[in-house]
Amino acid sequence: MSATSFDDLPPETIIKILLRLPVKDLVRSTSANKTWYSLINDPTFISSQISRSICHSHDNALLVIPPSTSLQKDCSLFSAETSSTLIEKFDIPFETKTRIFKLIAQVHGMLLITDLQTDYASRDLYLWNPHVKRHRGELLGDVAPKVEIFSLTENVWRKIKNPGVPRLDIEDGVFVDGCYYWLERNYAVGDDTSTCHGHKLRIMSFDFHSELFGIFNLPDDLSQILARNPINKLMRFEDSLALCVLDEPLNKGDSGLPYCIWLMRQENGVVTWTLRFRYVLEECGYPLAITKNGTLVIELFCSKNPGLASIVFHNQSMIHQDHGFGECMGPVEISTSVFNLSTVDTSFRESLILYEGGKSLLKYAKY
Repeated sequence: MSATSFDDLPPETIIKILLRLPVKDLVRSTSANKTWYSLINDPTFISSQISRSICHSHDNALLVIPPSTSLQKDCSLFSAETSSTLIEKFDIPFETKTRIFKLIAQVHGMLLITDLQTDYASRDLYLWNPHVKRHRGELLGDVAPKVEIFSLTENVWRKIKNPGVPRLDIEDGVFVDGCYYWLERNYAVGDDTSTCHGHKLRIMSFDFHSELFGIFNLPDDLSQILARNPINKLMRFEDSLALCVLDEPLNKGDSGLPYCIWLMRQENGVVTWTLRFRYVLEECGYPLAITKNGTLVIELFCSKNPGLASIVFHNQSMIHQDHGFGECMGPVEISTSVFNLSTVDTSFRESLILYEGGKSLLKYAKY
């Protein structure tokens, strides 16, 4: 009886086995033979790998990107459930001109990173897939605000029909289900209670499918909360847009600081907001993200030493965990880094995008 090798298996069986491998092992497998190289680089295989990765990704993993590469030159992927359980580290293979980082968005394991300093004239943009150790850099230059679509397939920027950008602000945005959302502030000062320091808040959006901008107002109760305290953060939760705001205590004399998560729903063109979670912390900080399991991620700054910061996790059971991440800002950098925040991604997954044949993927992948 002759021996049977792996190559004797049916092609569909080989594909099923390869799809179960981590990306690092898939990359190594491409050097085994030409057949495996062609198979793994095939856009259909890459699309299947992404779909499987989405279904089997870490439900409560966090990718933490430091605000500066001066003292920390890697990103950390770790569990928010188990204290200090590190899953993996990724060396950052590039450096912005300011050596300051900000995660703009993440899609299918590909990170879009730029300078954290929003007033820097000629900012760089980087597309980076840490798992395949590939990145591409683009120089924005000093240009007027406009929208263009970058095509990985053609490696060019493409203009859209209506490239004009509605008013932007320095607040962070978030990518949810094919749309990018951000807070827009109307700087006409008035006495309206829905203004925040005279700035009326609205939600702006850009739909990558229709390539159209959208806009809608916040409800009065949310606007009034923001008028009292401007600490807020747009997030993604349960495949919907969420807004985290720092509210006032429910009762006078309460010492805790309530961070509220409001969830947006759209049905038949009607937008509604619902209070989903309320977390109470003893110290004030800046909300960064919320995990799939409802753990709130906040970066706290030490009141006695503003040069120190730590990333804190608070779950629905009121269990408070300090993982210590973010303590990268020493006294030397206080003047430039004290207000710089870490950026966090709660849906980071392994993918083959940017790896050889991965450049053809976007016409197959679906958001």
